[in-house]
This record gives sequence, structure tokens and C-alpha cells, in this order.
Amino acid sequence: MELSRRKALALGAAATLLPGTAHASAAPPAIFYSPHQDDESLAMAGSIREHKEAGRQVILVLLTRGENGGLLDIMNGAADCPLGQDCPGGGSHGFGLVQDDIVRGRTAEFKAAAQRLGVDRVVIRDRPDAAWGDYAGFVQEVRSTILEFEARYPGASHKLVNGYRDVIYGYPPGDANLTHKACREAAEGLEGQIRDFRYYWVYGYTWPQDQRTADYVLPLSDKQFARKRQALAEYGRWDPRRGRYALGLHSVKFMIDPAAADPHEYIDLPRSLPPGSLRHA
Repeated sequence: MELSRRKALALGAAATLLPGTAHASAAPPAIFYSPHQDDESLAMAGSIREHKEAGRQVILVLLTRGENGGLLDIMNGAADCPLGQDCPGGGSHGFGLVQDDIVRGRTAEFKAAAQRLGVDRVVIRDRPDAAWGDYAGFVQEVRSTILEFEARYPGASHKLVNGYRDVIYGYPPGDANLTHKACREAAEGLEGQIRDFRYYWVYGYTWPQDQRTADYVLPLSDKQFARKRQALAEYGRWDPRRGRYALGLHSVKFMIDPAAADPHEYIDLPRSLPPGSLRHA
């Protein structure tokens, strides 16, 4: 008999009490790796809640600082605000920020979203987004990070983005986000050493609904979807006095809006597992 999905998620997290012990033994954690601030809420938020509801510890790792020159130009008025009348700040900006302010603002959004999702531990790597200048070096950096967490938490499940598929709908297939692609490539190089990988399709929310497919399409419960929408809303929070500039909304509103309207997440399996496999821990 096949395990139900919920039982598979909770495998090892259920109580295994020994005589004289007061606490259950815990399953290895589920570790979610986000390339940038917002990827976790776009593509992984419902799955994070699913793991929490099954009793799993969830660790969320931010892999890069998320530097963004385009956002810097928008916030300083050197480029037009892409939100127009939808901008919570009125659509006209001139803050005189520097890149570190953008990083701090994005990371504040990330931490607030993680809190909304009930993440147990947030890890900020504070490393440059180097995939665009040193792709091979960045792949190795991500690979080393995965091995570091596997050594710390043997048997953990590792969740990354499927950067091979992270192409905006209508763009050439070769125009994948290089940072996302490097994350997928890094994990693929470790599939012989670590068996528990899953890959989330971030850019799927730019595709028409009937073309959003994956090895496993996760339907979110009403509660999971509500938490996901709360996390996404943190990327639209406007409070410049506290360093909150709705940076996620200014950057990827075209993904946030459809993600907030679609109660599904799109998860691919390692190539060593057949599509349709029910093993999704």
C-alpha cells in the first residue's frame, strides 16, 4: 500500500518514544533554498506550510544578497516606476539610496515573509549574486552550501528552484535566469550523494494556467494558500521610514499577482525519479 502524502511528509517526525524519554525524536528538517528574496514566497510558500503542518522543522536559506541595479534606479528616480498608479508610494521616487539599502530592504521583506510562513530558522548567506559573472564559481558555491547543510542535518530534504525551467513566458528557452539555473545545476551534480531533492518552478506563474505543469502539482489548502498570500503581501509593504519600499512588487509584480491567484505549486523531481512518483517528502 502506498503511503499517503501527509504520512510521507511526516515520516520520522511522528513520536518514537523510548522508556523514560519525554520528547519525540524529530525527522531531519526540510531545507528550502531561495536564490533571491521573493522566490520562496512565489514558488515554495505552500509547501513550506505543508511541511510545517506535518511536523517538520523548516529551514529557509537565502543564497544571495539580491543586489539589483534596476530597483536602485527606480527608487532613486533614474528609471520610471513600473507600477504606475498601482505603486503604493505614488509612483514617483527619489530616495537617494545605495545598493546596500536595496539589499537591506529586500532582506527585510524576506524575513517578514518567512515569519508569516512560520519558518523555524532563517539563514542569510550574504553572498553576492555572482552567477552572471562567474557562473561555474556560483554553481560550486551553491553545491558547497548544500553539502554543508547535509553534513549538519544528515538525511534532510533539500528544496531548490528548477532554474532549467525559469524562463519568462514568451522569451527564448535559452533565456533562463542564470542564478536560478545555477541552483538547479548545483543540486543535480549532487543527486548521486543526496537522494532527497525537489525543484520548484518559480517562473511558472508567468505562463498561462493551462501550461503550468510539473512532475507534481501541489494543490494548496485554503489555510496554506492564505499564508502564501500573506507572505507575498510582505513584498508589497510600503514604509520607507522603516526601510520597506515594496521592492518585490516593484521587481516582479507580474509574478506576484498570478502566484497570489493560483492555489498550486509546481514541483519537479530529480531525473533519477520517474515523473508522477508519489515520493515527495
